[in-house]
Amino acid sequence: MTRSQESGVGSQKVSVALIAVALFLGLAPTPAGWVERFYSNRFYPLVQSLFTSISNRIPFALGDLLALSLVACAGYASFRTRGRPRSLAHLAFGAAALGAAVYTAFLVVWGLNYRREPLTRKLAFDESRVTAQAAEEMLRRTISALNVESVSAHSRPLPGDTAVRAGLRSSFDAAAAEAGNAARTVPGVAKRSIIDGYLGAAGLDGFTNPFGLEIILNSELLPFERPFVMAHEWGHLAGFADESEAGFIGLVTCIRSADPALRYSGWLALYELLPRSHREALPALAPQVAADLRAIDARLRRRYQPALAQAQERVYDRFLKANRVEEGIASYGLAVRLVLGTRMIG
Repeated sequence: MTRSQESGVGSQKVSVALIAVALFLGLAPTPAGWVERFYSNRFYPLVQSLFTSISNRIPFALGDLLALSLVACAGYASFRTRGRPRSLAHLAFGAAALGAAVYTAFLVVWGLNYRREPLTRKLAFDESRVTAQAAEEMLRRTISALNVESVSAHSRPLPGDTAVRAGLRSSFDAAAAEAGNAARTVPGVAKRSIIDGYLGAAGLDGFTNPFGLEIILNSELLPFERPFVMAHEWGHLAGFADESEAGFIGLVTCIRSADPALRYSGWLALYELLPRSHREALPALAPQVAADLRAIDARLRRRYQPALAQAQERVYDRFLKANRVEEGIASYGLAVRLVLGTRMIG
C-alpha cells in the first residue's frame, strides 16, 4: 500500500469515527440532571467564558467567517470533483463527515444545553397560577408600568450598547443565578452580521452563534428594543438554549434593572407577548408608548417577507425538535407561562 493510499484509508477511518460519534451523541439518552450538573454548570461555563471573551475582542462576527469558510470549502470540493462519478461519492462521504463534525462541535460547545433541566423544575413554578385571569392582571400591570416608565425612559437620550451592558449586568447575574446557574456568564458584545438583511426579512431580532458564543443583533432594532434583545441573547450565552427560557431571563433582567430605559424595554417586550383578547376593557396606553409600539410595527414591516419568515420558522421548528425541544417553535409562548407561573416578575 502506498503512502497516499494509507493516508486515504486513515482519513476514511476518521470520517467514519466522526459520523459514529455524531450518531451516538444525537441518539444516546442524556439525563437532564446529568446535563445540568456536569455540562451546563461545569464544562459549559469554562467554554463560554473562554469563547465569548475572545469573540468580544474581535470586531466582526466570527459566524460570518465560519460560514464563508464552509462555502469556500464546499465550492472548492465541488470544483475538484466535477465530472468524476467516483469523486462525487467521496465528496458525499466527506460532506457527511463534515456535517457530523459540525454537529458534534455544536453539541459540545453549546447545544447540549437543550437537554438540561427545564426552568419549570428549577424555579418555584406553579402551573395553577397560569390562568386567563392572571394573564389579564399581568397585562394591566404591564400597561401601568409602561405608562410610568416611558416618562423616565424618554426624558433623556436612550442608552447605547455600552451603557446597556453595564445597566443589565447586575440584574442578569441575579436572574441567571436564580435560574440555577452556578457560574457567572461573560456577557456578549452585540455585533452586526453580513446576513443582516436576512434577519429583517425573516422577522428575526437577533441570534446567538453557537460556535463562537457571540451575539448578533438586527441593526434596525430601535433603541428601546435593543436592551431586551441583548438580554435575551445573553440568556442563550448563559446556557438557556430554549427560546422561552432565554426570553424569560431577558424579561427578568430588564424589568429588574435599576435603569428605567432598560425596564421600559422589558415591559415593551412583555406587552408584545401577553394575549390581548379584551382590549376595550384595558387601560389606555400613554401616547408615547403607543407611538413606540407603532414604530416597532413599522420597523418590522419595512423589510419583512412573510414567505421567507414562514420558511425560516419551519426550518427552525425542525431544528428545535431535532434537539429534543418537543414544542418546537411553540416553545416561544412558554415564556408567558414562566412569567405567570413564577414570582420572578410580580
